[in-house]
Amino acid sequence: MPTLFLYILQASGAMALFYLLYISCFRKETFYRYNRILLLSAFIFSALLPLLPVPAMHWSKIVAPEGGNTQVYFADHLHNSPAHTNVVAVTHWWDPLLAHSTTILLAIYAAVALSLAIIHGLQLLKINRLAKSGYVYSRNRIRYIHIEKLAAPFSFLNTIFIDHNAYEYTEFMHILQHEEAHVKQYHSVDMLFSAFYCCLFWINPFAWRCKKALQLNLEFLADDAVVTSSLAPVDYQYSLLRLGTPRTPVAIVSHFSKSFIKNRILMMNKTQSPRLRTWRYLLLLPVLALTAGLLSATTNDAIRQSGADKYLTTENGVVHGMITRLTTDQDLADMKAALAAKDIHLSLHALKRSASGEIIYIKFDVKDKRSGLADETLDGPLISPLYFYLGPDESGIGPMPFKHTPKSLLARALKESNGQARGITTDSTYLSRFPGGEEAYKRTFAKNLRYPRYCQENDIVGEVMAQYTILANGTIENAEVLIAPDKTMGEEVKRVIKALPSFKPDAEGKIVTVTLTADFMLEQDGKFHKGPGSESADITVVAYGKK
Repeated sequence: MPTLFLYILQASGAMALFYLLYISCFRKETFYRYNRILLLSAFIFSALLPLLPVPAMHWSKIVAPEGGNTQVYFADHLHNSPAHTNVVAVTHWWDPLLAHSTTILLAIYAAVALSLAIIHGLQLLKINRLAKSGYVYSRNRIRYIHIEKLAAPFSFLNTIFIDHNAYEYTEFMHILQHEEAHVKQYHSVDMLFSAFYCCLFWINPFAWRCKKALQLNLEFLADDAVVTSSLAPVDYQYSLLRLGTPRTPVAIVSHFSKSFIKNRILMMNKTQSPRLRTWRYLLLLPVLALTAGLLSATTNDAIRQSGADKYLTTENGVVHGMITRLTTDQDLADMKAALAAKDIHLSLHALKRSASGEIIYIKFDVKDKRSGLADETLDGPLISPLYFYLGPDESGIGPMPFKHTPKSLLARALKESNGQARGITTDSTYLSRFPGGEEAYKRTFAKNLRYPRYCQENDIVGEVMAQYTILANGTIENAEVLIAPDKTMGEEVKRVIKALPSFKPDAEGKIVTVTLTADFMLEQDGKFHKGPGSESADITVVAYGKK
């Protein structure tokens, strides 16, 4: 799971715990100031806790080898084991969408957040226009703006908006006392902060509920200030009933006439909570501890797994490595550190990433005391992974897997390239779909594949690696040559692949990528002239060389 989405999930979970604590223990208490602190803490801690490291809460876990459930068939030239496992890459029409799903979801999430921010920005502009349209006077650092025919009185920051001529004197004084309490206690700051939080975490329903609870608690505080200073609290309650309106024109300001009338009157008539109950607020501490533990438990395994675990492995004294388009900077740093411990130096000379963070250009080399490797440069989209290995006697680097590349790396390569990794066959059962089966497949190549005359006359031998795609309906597409000692050899193999009859349609709708190797060798005076890796080729083509 992408880190941003995991953060949003963890922040939402933390907010849910705080809100449930408030609802279950404090909603009916008259400790309004403490409740204000608690609700503001919910916004602050839910946003910050997922960003803080909690090493003591990270439980040790053994990472299972990559590809545990992923079964991938590797062509014979890619491994030494005779065992064949089954395929696993299923392609559908929606796969291109899934390939960019993270970017699409981020764009949608950002668009909604931006829209909410614009709505709140327009509300601020509306308030600013109102402030310029009325008669202004100040008293005790509070601005009063008289606006005729104002729908409902409200306050924002240090300003009170009211129509002086719309109310009787008693109601007018109650309104002023109420709104002055909002101003003096800086309630607008709380509303702005909660609105900003809800814009960022709009997908979290508990954020909106917590914002509403904070809004109601601020009304309780303002009402309490009026009732405490008033000689006739009942008159104030009647003023609420007469002036109450069901709708709130602007969401980020404090209105005298809110839709919380019933709850406000009930709380004004409620017996004050005993001071001894304030110990309940200590419950915030175990909630913080529980939140930290849950955040640790939901930490993505992929985040805990280092780049060395994902992209490096050692078998039979040979160090194997791989870099894909999804390899992060932290993964590369982990790989460097792990290789340095083995006296192997990984140097990055150039690295460029796309806007989504994927590698699109890389230039690197890997060197150790036993062997040296030249720079490997890829320019353009890094669709297929890069592989390298270093052993006591030999080493290699290139865009295709080697015959001894471990299956764990190949499984990850297939996973992180959306099934487009080169040099990997993604289904071991594809030959059963060929008309006549595996034997007919071999006969077709034996009958049609020829040794190019130019290569025969010039003693050119070696291995050709080609790849093609079998669509769900059995049609063959995207035949391409990956490696060839000479262009004519590659074109010959490609010609035969394109001439193959269609395979039988796949019942599950799978699209299969097939990698094929053909070794071209020459016989001269009873001896065979062949290239490296000929023993592991799928097909062998023999011709007579020049005498």
